[in-house]
Amino acid sequence: MSAAAGIPAVEEVVAAYEALSAGSGEPPATPLVSLLVELHANNVAQWRREDAARSSDGDDAAVAAAKRDIDQLNAHRHRLLEAIDAEIAVFLRDNPSAPPSTETPAMAYDRLSVLVTRISFTQQAAVVHPDGDLAARLPMLREQLGVLSEAITVLLDELRTGRKRYVPYASFKLYGSPPPPS
Repeated sequence: MSAAAGIPAVEEVVAAYEALSAGSGEPPATPLVSLLVELHANNVAQWRREDAARSSDGDDAAVAAAKRDIDQLNAHRHRLLEAIDAEIAVFLRDNPSAPPSTETPAMAYDRLSVLVTRISFTQQAAVVHPDGDLAARLPMLREQLGVLSEAITVLLDELRTGRKRYVPYASFKLYGSPPPPS
């Protein structure tokens, strides 16, 4: 855990995401880690459904079903982001006069999850298609992971010390809502 008890070090979150992507992992140690792992599982499921929607093997009904699943997964993702930000807020010092951050911790962890997912799926695809350029993408993706991990660590430190503030994420998505009047 990081200096702010209850917020795991970014490296711990990456390890949990990677373990889940590999089909293993230990039960989450805290409610926050549980939410982060659930977010990652949701993102992996959404990635798979997006692949299904793009597949040339599917008929229109299969694509439509995948799109509906993606909407449900995305709606759940937004609820998780709100819950993660609320959980993190408990551990941080609020400084209303500090400059705002451009994203919330949950948004950053979501980006981290998507990048870990991209790396995992790229690694798998590189094994299946060793003659392609997929393996060549991995060093850049890992570099991006290092930079993003560092940025999240800095963001959490700035929030923890009151040098930055954030407004907890609120989605206001309209999944399943009627369209606005024309």
